[in-house]
Amino acid sequence: MKNYLFYALILFFFTELSCKKKDSSKPVIEPPDKIDNTNTDPRFTNKDCLKDLLFANKKNYQIETSEAATFSSIDPDVTVSTTGLIGRITSGELVTIDVTWTKNGSKTKLYAFGATDNDYVEPFATYHAAESENPYGQYVKGWETLRRLPKTDATYFIVLRHADANNGKDFSKTTGPANWWLSCESTMARQLNQQGIDRATELGKVFKDLNYPIARVISSEFCRAKATAELIDAGPQIQIDGRVNHPAYNVSGKSLFGGLKEIIKEQPVDNKITLISTHHPINEFNNSGLATFPKVSAFNWTGAYIVKVEKDKSFTYEGAISWGMFKYWRDKKLNKL
Repeated sequence: MKNYLFYALILFFFTELSCKKKDSSKPVIEPPDKIDNTNTDPRFTNKDCLKDLLFANKKNYQIETSEAATFSSIDPDVTVSTTGLIGRITSGELVTIDVTWTKNGSKTKLYAFGATDNDYVEPFATYHAAESENPYGQYVKGWETLRRLPKTDATYFIVLRHADANNGKDFSKTTGPANWWLSCESTMARQLNQQGIDRATELGKVFKDLNYPIARVISSEFCRAKATAELIDAGPQIQIDGRVNHPAYNVSGKSLFGGLKEIIKEQPVDNKITLISTHHPINEFNNSGLATFPKVSAFNWTGAYIVKVEKDKSFTYEGAISWGMFKYWRDKKLNKL
């Protein structure tokens, strides 16, 4: 028994600091009394700390630790006190918090995610989608799915809201010159801003680094959606489909989600991924008739939700994923953090 305890302590000593226990099939929310207290290393003990990512789901969120520490961050998307009180964190953004352990002065980093849908900064404060139904639960579900992708035994759709775009302004179905929605000029229709260009480009690198088997890319007719797909550069030729156009010019007679359902039925079930570059409100599933879909999903710019398609063409909602979550998971897997 003594030898067993000795080797167990050695194993825990060399295990990296993490929010929770290491690998399992999916993240589990463990109450504090279930946390393994045999590990003598300092650790984060919040029940919302899932597989090395803290899901901060409210303002004035207190970081909890197994021993005393001080906290700071230079990230503009978060305000955190030295005692670890997160005053606010921008919804859908993933931030880095620097932690100094009081006992021995060692330093580490905590990665925190804004798992809310009501705390934005401009320009997204103006252009954010409808507030989500249970954004915390939807993001946690998306985090579980993200950690399983890519899988070769299932067919998925990544339904992506185009990258950040506040450059210009749209007309409408009844205003503006002919074919204005096809224009890539900001005087005619809203276009990507610099952050959108940067994030779409980086997301393309993420997809490649994660070896996503993207077999089809479908975009709306709007230039900001097409530009997003072009910058991602997933490989397949981009197919243009007006059924997932922004409502400012969508004449399909159906909702965006209705158009998506038709597209899903038309694609093969081949254990590959289809990327859809589209718009809000394709995240609103009101009256969808699908029990697995929530009323509204979290849907930031350059963020997505995941759909899993079965052999019989039935499909299920597999959670929401922000741009920061995609990038963080890639960086974690490639040891870039």
